[in-house]
Amino acid sequence: MNRYIENLKCFLAEQAPTFRFDDATSIMDMLCYYYCSANPVDNAVIRCQFKALNDLVRPMTVAESDTLFNMVSELCLSYERQAFLDGLQAGMHLFLELENPIP
Repeated sequence: MNRYIENLKCFLAEQAPTFRFDDATSIMDMLCYYYCSANPVDNAVIRCQFKALNDLVRPMTVAESDTLFNMVSELCLSYERQAFLDGLQAGMHLFLELENPIP
C-alpha cells in the first residue's frame, strides 16, 4: 500500500492543480471560494452597519465613497476568508485529536 501512496504523492507533486478562478493558490482557497459563494454571509447586523457606513459616505464624492466602500469590502472578505481557513484547520486538528486521543 505504501508504494501506491508514494506514487500518488509523486504524481500530485508533478501536477499543478487547475482551479476555476485566478485567485486560488491552494485547495483551501478553492474550498473557501466555493463555500463562501454558496453560503453568503448576510444578517441584520451587517446590513445595519452598511447602512450606517452609507450614511457616513453620503457627503463624499463618488470616487471617495467608492474607494472607501472597496476598502471596507476587501477587509470584510479578508476576515471571512481567514475565519473559514482557521475553522477548516481547527476542524482538521479536532479530527486528528478524536482519532488519536492524547492520554
